[in-house]
Amino acid sequence: MTNSIVTQVEVEPAINMARQSLYRFAAISLLDPRSGSWEQLDTLRTSGVLEGACAVVRGTDTAKADPLGFGELSLEYLTPEEVFKTIPANSNLLNAEYEHTFGLLVAKACPPYETEYIDGKATFQRSNALADVSGFYRAFGLKVSSQYPERHDHVVLELEFMAFLLGLERQATEEDASSERVSVCREAQKRFFREHLAWWLPAFAKLLSRENSDGFYAALAEFLSAFVAAERALMGVSAPAGPASPSSTERPEECDGCELAS
Repeated sequence: MTNSIVTQVEVEPAINMARQSLYRFAAISLLDPRSGSWEQLDTLRTSGVLEGACAVVRGTDTAKADPLGFGELSLEYLTPEEVFKTIPANSNLLNAEYEHTFGLLVAKACPPYETEYIDGKATFQRSNALADVSGFYRAFGLKVSSQYPERHDHVVLELEFMAFLLGLERQATEEDASSERVSVCREAQKRFFREHLAWWLPAFAKLLSRENSDGFYAALAEFLSAFVAAERALMGVSAPAGPASPSSTERPEECDGCELAS
């Protein structure tokens, strides 16, 4: 067995475990705090798991995106430190910040739904995108919990699905690294990320930061902007041709003249 093969076999489980942890962290951070996310974040803050996961990804040569796409940040920003520093002191305060950011209905300033970033007049395209997301979930035997009903294109569900696929790949790799199941999981990750996350998540993060000039969600936006760039590089996904923009959002002042506001 060559050194390159040994390295690949040893490294892939570590990087995939790290990526899975980061997807779950991002999903938990964007959950409605009424679901108990503050308690989960408080536990993660002292566990050291996220710091280690970020270090693994930052230390992976193929995780460096060059060039960066619109709204993306470099690997040095892939750290949970600022997110942990800005977690509100209790769940009530986090919930207040969440409601300020997302409101009680669909947020107009930074909607957490993929299809809100598709032209509002393109109803057929929106329906197709939502159906495709739902099809991915069904193909892998998943359905949204009735306890927390949410549209299938919600950012939390899409991030959780990526974590789920990485878990399946890890399990398949442990059983037989050359199996077709491994290839199926990897292809599903790449396609789902390319078609349902990479193209709109940077714009969502930018708008999230705009709504929160400092504090928890501003720090999380920075983390997301670095994470999406790293994931794009790791999976060999090209940067989107241009920034996405929710069809209902107002023109961002700091992006005067750019496509995010168009």
